[in-house]
Amino acid sequence: MKSIHILKTWSILSIVCLFIGCDLPVQERFIFKPEVDIVDPFAEITAWEFINSGRALELDDEGELIGDNFNYLKAAIEAADMVDEYNSADNERTYLLLNNNSFLGNGDVIDLITGSEEIEEGETPEEIMARADLDVLRSILKYHIVTTYITQTNVLLETDVSVKFQTLIPGEDGVIYMRRNALWSIQINQNPVPLPNSAFGGGNNETVRNHNYVFNNGIGHSLNDPVRNRPYPTPNN
Repeated sequence: MKSIHILKTWSILSIVCLFIGCDLPVQERFIFKPEVDIVDPFAEITAWEFINSGRALELDDEGELIGDNFNYLKAAIEAADMVDEYNSADNERTYLLLNNNSFLGNGDVIDLITGSEEIEEGETPEEIMARADLDVLRSILKYHIVTTYITQTNVLLETDVSVKFQTLIPGEDGVIYMRRNALWSIQINQNPVPLPNSAFGGGNNETVRNHNYVFNNGIGHSLNDPVRNRPYPTPNN
C-alpha cells in the first residue's frame, strides 16, 4: 500500500508541474555578443614586420625569449637576403614560420646550414648566420614559403586527406603536402603521401605548433622543426 501511495503522490506532482510549466514563457533565442571585437592583430602588417615585432621577440622578466620567438629566423632571412620575400605584396602565400626551436638541435636549421648543431657560448644568431652556407639556408627558407593561402578550413576541408602544394622551390623538390587531423591541427608531409622514403623520419615531417597568423601579405603558421620532402644540400663549409 505504501508504494501505491508514493506512486499516486508522484503522479499528482507531475501533473501539477506540467500545468505550471505551461505557464512559463518561451525562452528567447540567446545570441552571444562579446564586449571585445575578435580581430587579427597582425592583419595590417607584413610577415617580415611581424617577425620584427615585439610579440615575435618578446622577453620574459629574466630576459629570456618566450613563446613563438623568431630572432633566429630574423637573422636567417637577413643573411639570405630574402627580406623582400617576407615583405612580398603577394597575399596568397603561406609562411611556415620557423621558431627558435626549429634552429636548435640535431637535424634542425643550424645543423643543416653549418654542418654541426654546436654553437659557441654567447654566439648570436647573426654570428651563426655569418658562418652558414647561404645556398642551403635559402633552400630551407624557400621551402617554408607556400604559394597558396592555407588555413585549417579554406583548403584542408577533409580530415586526414593530404593536399599537394608548391613552395617557392620549383618542381618536385618544392612539393609539400598538408592535411588536417581530427584535432584540426595542420600536419605537414605526414604519411600517407606519395613522397620518397627519404622524406620521412628525422624531423622531415611536422605538426603545426600555432596556426593562423594573418598578415596583409598572407598567413603564417609556426613550426617547432623544419620540414622537407627531400634532403637539403650539404653545407660547403
